[in-house]
Amino acid sequence: MTSDIPAPGSAVDRTGLMDSPPEERFDRITRLARELFDVDYALVNIVDDDEVYTKAQPDGPRFGRSPREAVFCGETVKQQGILEVDDATADDRFRDIAAVTGYGMRFYAGFPLRTDDGDAVGTLCLLDSDPRSLTDAQRRSLEQFGRWAQAEVRQSEADAPASVPSAVREERGSADGVRLASLAIPHGLVSGDSSGWQQVGGRVVVTLADVMGKGEAAGAVAEALLAALQARRDMDPVEAMLSVEGEARTDGRYRDVFATVFHAVVDAASGTVDFVDAGHGLTLVLHADGTSERLDSRNLPLGLRPADVEWEPGRVRVGRGDLIVSVSDGALDAYDSTLESLRMIGDDLRAAADTGGFFDELALKVSTHEVDDDVTAIVLSVH
Repeated sequence: MTSDIPAPGSAVDRTGLMDSPPEERFDRITRLARELFDVDYALVNIVDDDEVYTKAQPDGPRFGRSPREAVFCGETVKQQGILEVDDATADDRFRDIAAVTGYGMRFYAGFPLRTDDGDAVGTLCLLDSDPRSLTDAQRRSLEQFGRWAQAEVRQSEADAPASVPSAVREERGSADGVRLASLAIPHGLVSGDSSGWQQVGGRVVVTLADVMGKGEAAGAVAEALLAALQARRDMDPVEAMLSVEGEARTDGRYRDVFATVFHAVVDAASGTVDFVDAGHGLTLVLHADGTSERLDSRNLPLGLRPADVEWEPGRVRVGRGDLIVSVSDGALDAYDSTLESLRMIGDDLRAAADTGGFFDELALKVSTHEVDDDVTAIVLSVH
């Protein structure tokens, strides 16, 4: 069913996303969606009056701009919900568009992305060269992914705070076999990021939470979420997430809010790090032998997990001389905003004389780049 929605025009301009460069905060959505739905393409497209700009897609050449009539998304932004096309060659609306005749796409499913004012300015969409249809569970999952992408669009639209100095806060501490340090640079007076750790016997419990949004409301939720996860110090990470998730369903503070989270329990004696990654994907293990690995998962952010999907746990081994660095996505904006920034952050950490030097360098980059988000970094070293 379609509705009379005004042409997006100026609403698209307000997001600043048309022709903007790649950003990991959008790319990770499409990367995870392509994997979970097993499709050829998962895209975030920005839809203007005449053209469609592919803002995000998994690894590979970017599509760039396309005429609106050449793709499915011009129709999707007229919808109130998901537009699904099982076989475009059998659909009079789409059989002759370039996406079908030129690229061979037959299946399409798209979710319209709206601003706070309700203007449809883009889509999160799935495409495949084979005809297929979504199950009810997959439609619910696509809606959840769409809410995630929509929140990122709305964050782009939000005005930056005027004349607010960025305060830098640095904390240090150590526990048996593990040394930790953290850096927080709020975008405004209050950060929507939060990080913390505590020693529990021979283990260290570490959390980094990034609540969508900025300012006091996001900051309050971030602090509450951090406290809730850290209070569950005796639980393994998945149990802790399940418990907090259950509590959030009855807590008004969490309504219509979601957060990316990295929550880990480190056992320095055994070298085991058990973790749960909720849509975060920005944690890097730098091994003493020069190799590295990124810790991620197929989990959605906290607040978006479908009830029929289980949390996926993770485990990694660390040894003497290894480093773990986890950052919020604002830190990537101090580099090139893509996932490649995480590798560069790891290189800078290895090159630094110590963690303090790395934080000084990161703070300098934040001050000299256009960073419109909170920045948080935690570094854990095994000794």
